[in-house]
Amino acid sequence: MLSIVSARPHDAEDIANMALDIWRRHYFPDVLNEDAIAYFWNRMYRPDVIRSEMERGIVYERIMLNGKMIGFLAYHHQPEQARMRLNKLYLLPEYHGRGYGAFALAHAKAIAERLCVKEIYLYVFRKNEKAVRAYRRAGFVVVRAEVTEAGDGYYYDDYVMSYTLDRSG
Repeated sequence: MLSIVSARPHDAEDIANMALDIWRRHYFPDVLNEDAIAYFWNRMYRPDVIRSEMERGIVYERIMLNGKMIGFLAYHHQPEQARMRLNKLYLLPEYHGRGYGAFALAHAKAIAERLCVKEIYLYVFRKNEKAVRAYRRAGFVVVRAEVTEAGDGYYYDDYVMSYTLDRSG
């Protein structure tokens, strides 16, 4: 059975380890090289970073299949802008193409509906063509390309993508 369950601070290490595994298997070598993977993981996915984000209100959830974590997502409600940022959505590569990512996106859209936001937005590596296609299938559109300095000579080279919720009725 597929489900999405809340993550707690004690889950941060499992999430961090899964993130590194996914990045190494999915991003290398087409999206990022090993040095870039290590750099970005250290900035964004160390267990202490994940716990700090949870403390700041970023919600982490685990994607579970028959009691086993196969992925995770994170999002942050921005009520002052009537927006929700989908910070993270990752699945182990062996679970790609089975509808589990679409399930997680439908879950995120349902959360956004409950929060009465007008827009969900996200950043995705431009070279991550598989993810870009999946987000487009789910109704997201590219708003802009954005290159942002990450430090130490590294850059985020992203698309900003957006999904507008129907608030008409």
